[in-house]
Amino acid sequence: MNILLLDDHRMTLDGYSLYLNPEENNFYKVLNCKDFYEWLICNPEVDFAIIDQELPPYPEKELANGCDCAVLLNSLKPNCKVIIITSHEEAVILYNINKKGKPDALISKSDFDEEMIKNIINDKVSLPFFSARVKKAITEINKKETLWDPLNREILMYLSQGFKISQLELFIPLTKSGIQKKVSKMIQDFNVKDYQELIQLLKKEDWL
Repeated sequence: MNILLLDDHRMTLDGYSLYLNPEENNFYKVLNCKDFYEWLICNPEVDFAIIDQELPPYPEKELANGCDCAVLLNSLKPNCKVIIITSHEEAVILYNINKKGKPDALISKSDFDEEMIKNIINDKVSLPFFSARVKKAITEINKKETLWDPLNREILMYLSQGFKISQLELFIPLTKSGIQKKVSKMIQDFNVKDYQELIQLLKKEDWL
């Protein structure tokens, strides 16, 4: 397996390569956005990338951080799986990294351990994978974004009044499948099993 390691600390790069089966894998070690760009235009074969979010930028190519590098890598190497690692713990920043970079895994350095990376690379966890702090942050933002949508709020209002999803076409300007997609997305965002549990949770937290 060919693995890109993108981090501005040589010790970190060496650490990755030591515990990720150096006998079986080939590693590309890159230190900054400029070196990444120059490496990428050589069209290397790469299966996995572990990218640190905080990197020396390359303004000439609009690469400000690891997320920008991940976007470029995805556009040119769509089959390469990307892990972004960041020291940021602010919910909005983590949400934006995930939204823009669309990594296969996003890990907070506070959650990081060697086993986590090994499990991702060896297909022992489902993707996309979020470490605990990242998952919590993204879930909170998703909840707020969900409730900002006026159609979502209207759907929730009718469901909370006892209407069934099959009845909502009478009130909501969407098809039945469109309404079902919105409900399914809300169930996913709030990490509940069905819309009845979703309504109970929202009432409990005074959002309905």
